[in-house]
Amino acid sequence: MTANDSRGSLPSAGGLAPGDKIPGIDRKIGREQILKYNRYVSGGKDTLNIHTDDETARRAGLPRAIATGRHPVSFISEHLVDLFGMGFCAGGEIDVAFVKPIFPGDILTLTAEVREILPPGDGAGVGGRRVVLDVALVNQEGITVTVGTASGLVDA
Repeated sequence: MTANDSRGSLPSAGGLAPGDKIPGIDRKIGREQILKYNRYVSGGKDTLNIHTDDETARRAGLPRAIATGRHPVSFISEHLVDLFGMGFCAGGEIDVAFVKPIFPGDILTLTAEVREILPPGDGAGVGGRRVVLDVALVNQEGITVTVGTASGLVDA
């Protein structure tokens, strides 16, 4: 997902320390992207649900259709792959909560700060350290929509 994003220069993951902030990234969530995500989970079919149809979303108590949870998780994951490389693919973790809905047209900013660095053997995997980040997605109105932690492995 590279359309409508902006990336800062990422630091070397191995040189991170607690309190370091990871340069943010912005992503616009478009209706067509939301429809594509829905097709991935519905066998390539267009279906009417709270993610694709405003009326169905209103019947469920939402003001209009919303992005699926996979959307923000994939956005965060993509940035973590850029930061950690195989250290995310081979042992990365994400644990987030969706605290507010994400609507078509929202521009999300990913923020990340190093919470802690675990030494080898302390949940970090064999021979590596685990860099644990506090992550959040904030929309264009300054409203936090997703919060949690994420991590990746770096060489000891």
